[in-house]
Amino acid sequence: MRLRRTLVLSAAAACSAAAAALAGPLPAGVWGSAQGNFTVYADSATLDMPCAAGRIPSPIVTDSSGAFDIAGFYAPQVGPVSIDGPAWQPARFVANRSGDELTLTIVRASGDSIGSLKFHRGTTGQFARCL
Repeated sequence: MRLRRTLVLSAAAACSAAAAALAGPLPAGVWGSAQGNFTVYADSATLDMPCAAGRIPSPIVTDSSGAFDIAGFYAPQVGPVSIDGPAWQPARFVANRSGDELTLTIVRASGDSIGSLKFHRGTTGQFARCL
């Protein structure tokens, strides 16, 4: 019985440690795939996709399950580019991290969403641009 209790407590501690490892600042660097590159900095993040871009003007902090929901901006980049630059729109970036994998959905102010986008930490995505 004592061994069983020790194993249960050890498993619970391991789960708590794994959850604690996910909580906190999202690791800086490139998270990429064929869908784009999500570049995380200590104080912000950018998203570069084949036909769009995104930016988050604040640090990204995940909860104990590896999730975050943070305000930012999204801009489609299809066709001729305006001389004034991208037409940024308010958006929310909703994501869940599992180790070095990140699943991201962009929810635009209009209510429609883009995603689910998948990224891998330490990978620089290669993708064709929209014309």
